[in-house]
Amino acid sequence: MPGSLRSIVSFSRSGDNASVEQAKGDRPLNSIGKPVGKALRATLIAGRKIFSTNHKLAAVLAGEGVLFTLIITLCNNNNHLFASRLGASSYELGLISSLPPIVGMVCLIPFAIITDRMRNKRSMVIAAAILLGLLYFLVGLSPFVPENPVAALILLLVMINFPMSLYNSSWQSFFSDVASASDRNEVYAHRTKMNTAVGIIFPLLIGLLLTAAKGPFKITVHQIYYFLALPLALGQVLLLRKIPFEPRINTDRFRFSELLKTTRTTFRSKAFLGFMAVALLVYIGWQMDWSIYFIAQFRYLELNETQLSLVAALSALTQFLMLGTWSRISATRGVRFVFVIGAGGFAFCSLTILLAMLMPQSAGIWFYYFFHCIGSSAYSAFQLSLLLCLLEVIPNVNKTFSIAIYSTIILISNAAMPFLGVHIYNLLGESKQAMVITIGIVTAIRIIATSAALVRYFVYKNREPLSPEK
Repeated sequence: MPGSLRSIVSFSRSGDNASVEQAKGDRPLNSIGKPVGKALRATLIAGRKIFSTNHKLAAVLAGEGVLFTLIITLCNNNNHLFASRLGASSYELGLISSLPPIVGMVCLIPFAIITDRMRNKRSMVIAAAILLGLLYFLVGLSPFVPENPVAALILLLVMINFPMSLYNSSWQSFFSDVASASDRNEVYAHRTKMNTAVGIIFPLLIGLLLTAAKGPFKITVHQIYYFLALPLALGQVLLLRKIPFEPRINTDRFRFSELLKTTRTTFRSKAFLGFMAVALLVYIGWQMDWSIYFIAQFRYLELNETQLSLVAALSALTQFLMLGTWSRISATRGVRFVFVIGAGGFAFCSLTILLAMLMPQSAGIWFYYFFHCIGSSAYSAFQLSLLLCLLEVIPNVNKTFSIAIYSTIILISNAAMPFLGVHIYNLLGESKQAMVITIGIVTAIRIIATSAALVRYFVYKNREPLSPEK
């Protein structure tokens, strides 16, 4: 055999042997790769089942809700931190929570009257979303205001509560029009689930970026977050326009006597008054610590931006994991029972931070992380049940106006309670002991609110929905 041919044959044989050896060597990799591939496919299938829905309305409203939640996560959740970096005092932080609801109280009822008489309520939701994004864009420019940027920031945040309140009330009325009573639990649960999923990832990412930024660049990162609100709001508009909605052919003319009749009907309803009283107690206990809770985390537990974001992300994760459970309980035990769970979660969270501050620093932080995340899981129960409980007890005529009455009462509490919490803390000396006493008061109010919600559940346990649609 010629040398060249012999070399070719020997090369091909050695190649065959090499391929066999390689195949033998690949077997452990294949044995590892197959389970990993199966695990990835199972994860993708599970994720698709969790996040997908065959209900078209649920999918569109969930997408719109995700964009709105991103705006809240980027902007609204960081207002206090942004103001602190601009030099805001404790009282100014209290004003950021207390003053904005005043604008909502003044504007909510007049615009609710307009919304109820519009041929298409979606137009009001769209207008509120655009205005919200535009005002947050302006908030991003507040550091450029000479001499007193904190005053400019507070003024803009006061104005923001107008589109925020208008969006919430008009969206709730619009939702009750486009989602039938039988579909509301499924549609709203999916929207809440998707919103909660956003809260798992983005707070941590936002906090990491803020922590990584140094010196004055932290302000710049905050500004970028506010600037993003406008394009996100425009995305909401595109999704809202995809929702099938038949405008009313005939719209009622404004009659003051009709509004008086709706007001009388609403306030003569024992079901509405009972729910209003319990909800107001829950809100009072919640609103009182909107500013002091941040102060307790930042000053006394000494959490930095990443740790604050980690708390938010872990809390959102537990909310997301439990949301399916709350939805199933709502279908079997009723939304009023789920509301009790939500109120109890608020009380548990207050008790957690109270005990964490009484512990040594290192132990207190880990205790707070663990038990706060457990208590926060009930917040999705509150989110899911609050609107559905409200829709049970309001009349079907002039719904936006009735929702506005409820929202105005809540806003009155909102205007006073955050400032009251800060005032008590300042009055007691702005010390760690003062914070412990203040949060102790908040915890007591939340326990009372949970007890009231439980009593209401047992009173109406075996009754049909309190105000069925007609």
